Order: sequence, then C-alpha cells, then structure tokens
Amino acid sequence: MLTMSLRRVLKDLWLIRRTLIIILTPVVLLPLGLQVESRESRCAYGLAIMAVYWITESLPLSATALLPVVLFPMMGVLPVKAVCRNYMKDTSMFGLGCLSFAIAVEEWNLHKRIALKTLLLMGSNPKWLLVGLMLPTWFLSMWVNNTSATAMMIPIVDAVLIQLRSSNDTSDPDNDESTILALSHPGTSISERERPTHQKSQKSMYDDGREKDSHSFRRLCKGMTLCVAYAANIGGTGSLSGTSPNLIMKGQSDILFEEYGLDSGVTFTSWMIFALPGSALCLICAWLWLSFFFLGKKNWFRWRCRSTDTESDVQSTLKQQYKELGPLSFAEMGVIGHFLLLVLLWLSRKPPVVTGWGAYFPYVGDSAAAILVCVSMYFFPAHRPRVFGLRRNQEAVQSVPSLLNWPTVQRKYPWGMLLLLGGGFALADVCEKSGLSRWIGGELSALSSLEPWLMNLLLTLLIALCTEITSNAATASLLLPILAQLAMNLSINPLYLMFSCAICTSFAFMLPVATPPNAIVFSNGYLEVKDMIQAGSVMNILCVAILNVAANTWGKAYFNLGVMPLEFSTNITAVDVVVKNITLPN
Repeated sequence: MLTMSLRRVLKDLWLIRRTLIIILTPVVLLPLGLQVESRESRCAYGLAIMAVYWITESLPLSATALLPVVLFPMMGVLPVKAVCRNYMKDTSMFGLGCLSFAIAVEEWNLHKRIALKTLLLMGSNPKWLLVGLMLPTWFLSMWVNNTSATAMMIPIVDAVLIQLRSSNDTSDPDNDESTILALSHPGTSISERERPTHQKSQKSMYDDGREKDSHSFRRLCKGMTLCVAYAANIGGTGSLSGTSPNLIMKGQSDILFEEYGLDSGVTFTSWMIFALPGSALCLICAWLWLSFFFLGKKNWFRWRCRSTDTESDVQSTLKQQYKELGPLSFAEMGVIGHFLLLVLLWLSRKPPVVTGWGAYFPYVGDSAAAILVCVSMYFFPAHRPRVFGLRRNQEAVQSVPSLLNWPTVQRKYPWGMLLLLGGGFALADVCEKSGLSRWIGGELSALSSLEPWLMNLLLTLLIALCTEITSNAATASLLLPILAQLAMNLSINPLYLMFSCAICTSFAFMLPVATPPNAIVFSNGYLEVKDMIQAGSVMNILCVAILNVAANTWGKAYFNLGVMPLEFSTNITAVDVVVKNITLPN
C-alpha cells in the first residue's frame, strides 16, 4: 500500500516537474547570490537560473530569454535600459531579413524544385541517392531554417522508399536484400548470394508494409532518413544565416570588440571563407560514413552500376513529382533573382582582395542588404504584370500579389528566435559588464598549460557532447562570453574559441532530442536510438576534427587567430572603467 502511494506521489510530481523546476531553482540557487556580496555573484545567480531553465526547457527558450530584463535590474547588476538595448541589434535585423527571404522560398515551393532536380541529376543508385538527398538539404539549410529543410525533404524520402518497396518485393523471404543488390549489383541472381537469417517481423504502427521489410532494406531506409538530418545540421554551419548559434556568435563578438573600439570582422563573406570549406568536408565525410555504415562495404566500393527496372521506377516517381510543380513560374524566377542579388551584395561588401562597395558606404552592413532585399520582395510582383505594354490584347487589368506579404510572414516567422538572440546578447553584455566573464575566465586560466590547439580540441568535443541534450542556441549564449574572456586571459584572439564554439554546437548527431532535424527523422519510424548513437558518435569525432583543422589552418591565416589584437592588451581596463561609470537607480 505504501509502495502504491509512493508511486502515485512520484507520478504526480513528474506531471508537474516543470512547475517545480521553475519554482525551486531560484530557491536552491539562492546561496550562490548571497554567499559573496558582489555584482559578479549576483550575475552568476541570474546566469545559473537561466542555464537551468534553458537546459531543462521548463520555460520556452524565448520566454527564458526575456528574464534578463527582470533579473539583472532587480538584483542591481545592470540598469534595465542597458539590458533592453541588447534585444534589437544589427544581428537581429540580419536574422529578420534572412528568415523573411526563407519564407518566400518556401511559399513558392522553390526549395522542393531544387531538391527534386538534384535527385534527378544524381540517379538512383543507393550511394548516389544519399548524395541526391544530402546536397539540396545541405544547400537549403544555409538559407532556410534547418527544421524546414528537413521537413520538406522527408516526404520526398518517403516517396522514394515507397517506390523502392513496391518495385522490389522486400516482404518476400526469398527476396532479401533485393532492393540494394538490384540497384548496386544488377545481373546477380538471388541464389548466387548469401541470404541472412530472418527475424520475426514486429507489428508496426505504419500501414505501408514496412514491418515486413528485409533487414538490408531497413538499413537503406535508416541511411536515407538519417542523411537528411545530418546534412541539415552540417549545412547550417556553412553560412552566417544558417542557424541561430551563428548569429549569436556574430552578435556577441560585435559586442566584445566594440568595447575596445574594434570591428570583429565577422561578416557574411568572412564567415563563409572560414566555415564553408569545413562544412563541405563534413558533408563528404557524412556521405562516405553513412553509405559505408548502412549500405555495407561491398556496396561502398562499387561506384557505378547499370540501369535497372527499380532505378527507372524511382526516376519515374521523381519525374512525376517534379512535373507536378509545373514550369518555372514568374514568382520562382523573382525569388531566384532576389537571392542572387542578396548573395552578391553580401559577398561584394568586403571581399578579401579588392575594394568592395562597403568602402563607399561605411555605415551600411550585411543587415542593411538583407532588409533591402526583404523590402523589395514586399512589392515585387509574383505574377507577370498585366498593365501598360505588358498585357496582351483583350486582357483585363488586374492587381498582382507580391512575392511576400505581411500576413504570411507574420504567420510563419519564428518570432521567438528574435527574443532568443536578444536574450543571448543581453546575457553576454551583463556577464561582461558585471565582471563575471573575467572571473570565470580567470578560474579557467589553468588551461593555459595546454597548447591552444589542444585546448580548443577538448572544448569543442565537450561542447559537441553538451549539445546532444541542450539547446544549441542556449549553449552558445551561455558559453560564448566565457570562452571569449578565457581567450583574452590567455592572450589568444577571442574569435579562435568563439568560432569553434558556435560551429560545434551544430554537431549534434547522436540523439533524437539534440536538434529538430534529428527529431523529425526519428519520428519517421525507421530509426532507433542505438542507430543514431552508433552513426552519430563517429560523425561527432569527424566533424570536430575537421573544425579544428579549419581553425588552425585557413581560419587562423585569414582572421589572424594566432595573435590577440593589440587593443585588447593596451586597453585591458576599458571594461572596468565602463562598469564603474554605470549609475544604478536608487
């Protein structure tokens, strides 16, 4: 009886666990703020509360991002006006413009056209199918939300797998491995191949017959779904607009460098110079590893194959889906034109060799270019105008909708991301001006005994593991100001650790809860947690290794990461002066 009562109590507590965390966290952590009466301890108290809320997600991430407006002014760490100024930075406007453009891409189905066209070009051999799925996902996730890119690709994956299942009787025990071997080893009869032992089929919640699939076909399904999530995670690191940790890193580096009268140098162009080659290498490694792990070493070394009926069926399915999109519309051409204009403006503002247009407009940044293109899409016609000389004879004059309209943006825009960015910037600013970042950085100075490359390797491995269970954006918001101060204490360029930290937060490949793309492909029903852990653990190691090679080679050469700017050492007390001059309200 006592045991039953205890179970009932535990069950009730579990149901209200989020409320308990919200209420008990400030009480449990209170000694942290009272033990030492200083601004650093009070800032650490607020930081710890936000960290717990972000890690447990007891409050929505964007709601937790609003807490600096309440916590730090109430505890006398920083005036509320100083905190609120961080919620709409240049980087926030950059994100607003980029995500508005992404909405236009989704609104006119341009992303689906790109994906299907790539698949048609790559062919239907299993290895090339993986490439055909990964390439458009990787490219699109640089410009649109990673979650949207993954959600768009999954129905295409399902259509391909359904066609493979219907073209090859994978439910027939005498036809095991028929799909993969028919695609990769045409002309080989089933009797000539070794048949693996069959296991009993389990009941499935799906009605597409997948519970009767052969073992090898299930491996193919797992590889094709998992490759989409990995490509989305990797692609988000390739451009500044790819994912929120990238924007958080740019915003926080701007805050830090501006304290010393410097420009961080983190622009769209410089980010791509640093991150895009590494992102491409990670994608290649992901393709090679997934094709080896899920398709087997025999198929891994066979690069070309003759055409088969199965391949023709898959191509027919993809062609039919592409045909349903119709010819390239005026709206799609308009979106493509705006995309090319936007990338051209970004890349030509501060190119690495020649003088860019930014030299003539020093007050204009990447965010201004993004907003300019975004505003243009609000009046650019979505259909060919039928006015003046553009209409045919007898054709009626009619109004034309624009590529973007505010109700669509209002409905689809992830407004919580703006608050999340602002909360991260506010937290970084408070930690810097209160002295908490300097105190933590000083405590971590014991790492000075390590070589910088080894310290960076250990930190990136640790952060990559942390992001398997915590929000990528929250992890970046919490750690970036601390790592920046650690680098300054060790006379290292802060960008050396900040770049690595921001990018490795996207290397979350091992668990379904790590990122939304992982959760989406896991919910498709083909994967088990052990599949993701086995494949993802190797991916973590490979991507972290590539990131560290990038940071210590071309990244160090381009950003001069091996040398701390002179202003940081000569003006080391600048932040202390700013802190002392802040007057707090009575």
